Amino acid sequence: MKNLIPYFTLGYPDNNTLKDFLMAMPVNKINYIEFGFPSDDPRYDGPTIRITHRVGNQNFNDGFYKPIFQYFKSNGIKMYSLSYYSDIGPKFEDFISYLISRGFSGIIIPDLIIDYYSEAEEKISYLNNKNFEYIPFFSPSTPDHIIKKIAEMTSSWIYYGLQPSTGIDIPYEIDYTTERINQLLPGREITYGFGIKTEEDIKQLMKNGGSGVAIGSYIEKMLEKNDKKGFLDYINKIRGVLDDE
Repeated sequence: MKNLIPYFTLGYPDNNTLKDFLMAMPVNKINYIEFGFPSDDPRYDGPTIRITHRVGNQNFNDGFYKPIFQYFKSNGIKMYSLSYYSDIGPKFEDFISYLISRGFSGIIIPDLIIDYYSEAEEKISYLNNKNFEYIPFFSPSTPDHIIKKIAEMTSSWIYYGLQPSTGIDIPYEIDYTTERINQLLPGREITYGFGIKTEEDIKQLMKNGGSGVAIGSYIEKMLEKNDKKGFLDYINKIRGVLDDE
């Protein structure tokens, strides 16, 4: 079964609207769920997601989301935090303990191996010792030797961004992109995100060995419009595309 991983920035567009969408989402259609903890500097997110971080910073309330986290955990949906090291670095161990207490399975840290590479090995080793998944985030601009080194330190799935950030539209060639990462990391579970535009993109990514897709910007736009029907239709449509592959 190919993985469908929806992304939500906590607190966007407001806590109650997000809860309404989350609780309406059919848990049998998704595999993992990615929660973005609002960042003061979401530098590797595009314009759409950056807006959600600004709003989320004003709204996020842990007490509000605690039962929602428990709901997904109790339904067997693995939760992953997307958090920036620029925010969590000074309180890294406390933040990981918090995520574990809330039932999260792992963390994606987009800026760790880009802006804080000297600290990456230590932090990934710490997560491994905690049996907490570090999900490597790579993109076409990540050097081959870094992809290999970081991947060797993990056994989790890999998040591969087709663009340097969300909501950015730089031309790319799917066959070339997938061939490169498959050659670098043979046999690894590769999830694609950051720039998936069409159903045909998804079909081609899966035919080329992808294990699933992460979707975010399009969902956030439906949240902004409070288009819950459109959101549920979209989840069902993407699930159908993945199931056909």
